[in-house]
Parts: sequence; C-alpha cells; structure tokens
Amino acid sequence: MKKLILVTGLVLVALAGSSVMADVGSAFGTQATAQSLGHRVGFFGLGVGIADYTSVVGNFDYGLSKYTTGRLKLGFTDSGDNADMALSMGAEVRWQIWQAGGVNKRPVDLSVGPMIEYFKISSRVQSISTDVSVFQFGGFVLGSHGFMTSGGKLITPYAKFNVRNENVKVEVQNVSASQSDLRVGLGTGVSYQMSNTMNLYGELQFDGNNGFFMGVDFKVM
Repeated sequence: MKKLILVTGLVLVALAGSSVMADVGSAFGTQATAQSLGHRVGFFGLGVGIADYTSVVGNFDYGLSKYTTGRLKLGFTDSGDNADMALSMGAEVRWQIWQAGGVNKRPVDLSVGPMIEYFKISSRVQSISTDVSVFQFGGFVLGSHGFMTSGGKLITPYAKFNVRNENVKVEVQNVSASQSDLRVGLGTGVSYQMSNTMNLYGELQFDGNNGFFMGVDFKVM
C-alpha cells in the first residue's frame, strides 16, 4: 500500500510540472531558408543546440519538386537532471508559395508546411524509473530574404513561426498520465553561403527550448 501511494505521488508531482515540460519546443532548430532547393537536389546538415536542453542534430533535405522540399531530422538531446540522452526524430515538408521580387514584387521568399517530432527521455533515481515521451505535430510559416554582399556571398536572414500540439506522457513505475497543449514558437537567424555547396547557420529559438543554434549543411546531390 505504501509503495502504491509513493508511485501515485510521484506521478502527480511529474504531472504538476508537466505544464513546464509540455512546452518542450524543437530539438532541431530551423537551419533553413524559405527558398526551395530545386527538384532532386539534396543537402546534408549538422548542428548543435545550446538551449534549455543541449542537442546534437542532423538533417537531410531533398527537393521533392521545383518548389517542395522534404526534410528528415535525427538528433540526440540531453536535458540533464539525471536523465539519459534521448534520441529525437522528426520530419517536415516546406512548400514555397512566394518568391522574393519577380513580377509581383514579393518582399520575401515564403514557405509553409507541416512538421512532426518525437523523443523520449528515461531516468532512474534509486529504484524508481521515470519515462517522459514527447510527441508534437503542427504547421509553420518560414520567411527569408537573401542579400548579396560586395564579395559575392549570399547572406539570408530568416524567421520561422510554428503552431503545434505537444503531447507529453509521463510514466512512473508503469503508472502513466498524459497532457496535450497547443503551443507556438519562433526561430530567427541568418544563413551565410560559403560556396555553392556549403552554408552556415546561426539562430535564436524561442519555443520552450530557448537558446542558440548553429550549424552547417553541404550539397550532396
């Protein structure tokens, strides 16, 4: 009976903090502009997030059509607090609906699309094990505009706004409960084109996993 009371109490404590934990945010950052890659063009990227939880991430972007780009995301996150390092997975599709300039004189390149992410964190204190799994899905708007420097390099400021549903499930000693919340997030940064096959990224993210992300990607296809 005492053990049951203890386990139930731990679940309630975990859920009391889930209003904070539920606002998890992305482990991957943005590291992309709104401009499409082009059909059958592929880029592989690596990044590091120094935020509320530290992450090492990788992604692969592929041009599904002239104006549509798909992205697969994989990373490892460390939230501290005696938790094991978590494997993070995700995917998104960017559809470019505006091009900067042109006949209509659009002010920015603009893309929209869906996103999905998942990760699970496990920890153990003495004989008590705790698992927290996070599943989030939603949509985003990504805008950017490139500027050519006098040295012939392209600098592109960008911003990404997302609306997503975050579901957090807490399980303590096989007793579980979950909570879902509607969340919003913002990431803003700059891309610097080192060459036709390499780009650098630096950005700030505000979506629950607040912090600084930096990365690089390479053309592989």
